[in-house]
Amino acid sequence: MDLFSGFTRIDRRLIYLLLTLFVILPFFVKFRIPQNIMPQTKNLFEFIENLNPTSEKAVLLSIDYTPQTMPECHPMALSLLTHCFKKKIPVIGVSFDPQAPGLAIEAFNWVANKINSIARSSSDSIIYGRDYVYLGWKSGRIAALLEMGEKISNVFPKDYYNNYTDSLSLMKKIKNYRDISIAIILAAADYPQEWLMYAQARHGLKLGAGLTAVMAPKYYPFLQTGQLSGMISGMKGAAEYENLLLRYGYTETTGKAEIGMNSQTLVHLLIIGLIIIGNVGYLATKKKDKKMFKGTQPSRQKGRIS
Repeated sequence: MDLFSGFTRIDRRLIYLLLTLFVILPFFVKFRIPQNIMPQTKNLFEFIENLNPTSEKAVLLSIDYTPQTMPECHPMALSLLTHCFKKKIPVIGVSFDPQAPGLAIEAFNWVANKINSIARSSSDSIIYGRDYVYLGWKSGRIAALLEMGEKISNVFPKDYYNNYTDSLSLMKKIKNYRDISIAIILAAADYPQEWLMYAQARHGLKLGAGLTAVMAPKYYPFLQTGQLSGMISGMKGAAEYENLLLRYGYTETTGKAEIGMNSQTLVHLLIIGLIIIGNVGYLATKKKDKKMFKGTQPSRQKGRIS
């Protein structure tokens, strides 16, 4: 079997082995593949970057993704919390998906603990109640979205940890949407649409979104009309936000979204390479077969005549 014939007969076990290696390699070997930052990701980053920490307005994160969509949306939550906490912008967390509170608590605790591990004083630390509050899950989200425009503590009289909301120092300054700079909805379902219909249309609340790659195309028209101030789209968008945090000096390394994108990129390059090799092998062997057929054709004709 010559080389080109071998190209068309690559053992599928070798292909699966290469796919496995390319998927897991970025988890053990750190390297960076340049990311093209999309405008919608950069717009959301710049919106938060331009917020004034002394304005006493908070960023509201509606964390509504589930364990199934955690690989795409969880890195978004970690990056947004890191950005806000490093800029000393207060954050209020809420959830309207019943599967989300556990993931939200994990995100808040992970980022707060990471910053507090290198903090030298109370002013450098991230403290619950002063710098952030997680209000927990609430059913009946449409009524809740409308009521939060009047008074947030009416919808969430107690926070996730059973503290009275009005007793928390941050919530004494944040009464309703007028005290919110932007609400960012991290979801794998149509939650942003209801925020657009009820929170923005009625109260003029600025909105951003972090969505799975499947959901994101539906919301591009809202970006074009300016109803969304920015959007993080799928794992690629999360990796872009991690790169922006690194570029602006908020972090020293990128996170899990960058690792996931490196795996995807390597696998895509492998598939493209295998397609090229397979086609080269097919065309070369086809050309060789034609030459052989032409070489044998006259003798066959001669044999038939005789």
